[in-house]
Amino acid sequence: MRKVSALAIVLIVIPCGIHPQTYGRMSIEPQIFSQEEIQALDSFEEEFVLEGAIDPATYILGPGDELGLNILTSENITWPLQVSPAGELLIPSVGVIHVGGKTLQQGINIVKQFIKERAFPNAKVSMTIVNIRRFQLQVSGAVNRPGFVTVTPVMRLDQVVRNADGFHQFAREFDITIRRNSGDSSKIDFLQFLRNGDLSQNPTFVEGDIVIIPFGDVEKEGVVIRGAVTGRGYDIISPNETLEHFLWRKAKFRENADLESVTITRQKNGKEEHLQIQPERFSSVILKPGDTIDILRERGISVNGFVQVPGSFQFFPGFTAADYINLAGGNTTEGNPNRVLIRHLDGSRNRGQDVVIRRGDVIVVPRNLKSSIFGESSLMQIGTALLTVYLTYLATL
Repeated sequence: MRKVSALAIVLIVIPCGIHPQTYGRMSIEPQIFSQEEIQALDSFEEEFVLEGAIDPATYILGPGDELGLNILTSENITWPLQVSPAGELLIPSVGVIHVGGKTLQQGINIVKQFIKERAFPNAKVSMTIVNIRRFQLQVSGAVNRPGFVTVTPVMRLDQVVRNADGFHQFAREFDITIRRNSGDSSKIDFLQFLRNGDLSQNPTFVEGDIVIIPFGDVEKEGVVIRGAVTGRGYDIISPNETLEHFLWRKAKFRENADLESVTITRQKNGKEEHLQIQPERFSSVILKPGDTIDILRERGISVNGFVQVPGSFQFFPGFTAADYINLAGGNTTEGNPNRVLIRHLDGSRNRGQDVVIRRGDVIVVPRNLKSSIFGESSLMQIGTALLTVYLTYLATL
């Protein structure tokens, strides 16, 4: 964040009287400042953000730009100047010159030559920009708040879209048109900026530009994303967009999202096919219109049977069945952990406490043999019951 201060208010003496100047803001007499005083002037408090130093060779001057002009002759004279709505600078004691539409460097050269030819042939002339202008830019089409937004000449397309409350859900972000006041137009693939950081696809603007963002055809260009992501629903894909690129720009995964369980449902020859996509294939899978992308929730581990606290547990890579039995409070007196059964998602099964658990496994601790035969009854209870039956039988003889 840079805070740029305009120079102090100065007026000019005109022989026939004093005339107020809206642009240029001149004083009755030119004031003389030291370099330290110039840097200390602080009459303009507006803040703006730059991504880097302004390049005089590319920055285009326009109405509202504030410039600092210094003329060094026998005296050190400094004036703050502002480009008028007509694109002109009024230079006290020199005249008016047009700088609108020129680069900053061109403007500096023109002003230097103008001053030396008109008034101060031997002067050392310096000029720089001290504050950048703001203007209204029209944004139409697939944004959430189309209309006019306030921008600066250094503001790029991504900031403009944010100021318009973001892209519409059906925006063709790869097919944006910038229409210039001159009648020329250019095509912008904003996705190239998102993917590769290509600044040519994230341009800046000048007065009179119009940004046109078309809507996509959901039937011909749309896909659906759902599951463990925020912002679920329809979206428009670019031609030959990969699953990886789409997820980069669209998906905001929830904490329980399982990237090992990404499924694409696709229509093929009138039938649905379900494609299970592993992460290493994300960059090679080309999305097609009509695809449904499911980001499944992370599968936990289920521990059932004769354990103290049966239920679902988080998956920990490398944990064995014994580890999960311990997480479940250990086996009950009726449980036999040595015969633990592990059911995998692919339908296969394993037994034993040393089996390394996979995501989504179901662990079942069975009853031990004693519990299976006798249940909760003790041997004494069983013996007493058998003796009672036997004595009853003898009594009937």
